[in-house]
Amino acid sequence: MPRDDPITEEERRANSATDLIRMRLERLQQNIDKPAPIPTKKETLRAPKAPLEFVRNVVGSSAAAGSAEFHIYRNNRRKEQNRLDYIDAVAKKEELDQAYRHKVTKLQEKEDSKTAKKRAKRLRQKAAAKKRKMAKKANDSDDSSSSGSDSGSESDSDDSDEKSRTEEEETTEKVERESSDAEENEKSAREQEPLEGSA
Repeated sequence: MPRDDPITEEERRANSATDLIRMRLERLQQNIDKPAPIPTKKETLRAPKAPLEFVRNVVGSSAAAGSAEFHIYRNNRRKEQNRLDYIDAVAKKEELDQAYRHKVTKLQEKEDSKTAKKRAKRLRQKAAAKKRKMAKKANDSDDSSSSGSDSGSESDSDDSDEKSRTEEEETTEKVERESSDAEENEKSAREQEPLEGSA
């Protein structure tokens, strides 16, 4: 009597699902060097066979419709229907892919704009903190210099105010420049993405 293959034998001997899994694991561990079979995903869309270049089943005008012609017609109709179904499926898949790409680009734009806003806010806060620090430093230096000479303190405070103002303007200009550069880079990257996808 021929012996069954190990898979069907295990299924026959197993009392429960856990026993079956245990047996399969034991069988795999016996030959641990042997690679386990991993099933590959089949293609969902497969192009139908191309029609023949030379059609041999041609019915003449004088011939009557016999029983064989019905099967020929049915096969031709089935092949044509398969071809049309394949074309429809490819078109639908392309439409879904395009909708998905459009959705992804919209989400990316939204996230990029949020990121740019947050970056600008962080840079503004950083500039404001730097400004406060400089003002505090100027006030401390003003207090120490006012004890030395009252006449020179007014000119020093004016100089420090002008200096802090110029630094503030420089930082704001720098922040605006960085945010505009970041936006331009994002726009150029977005414009290049569809070109790369189409190529």
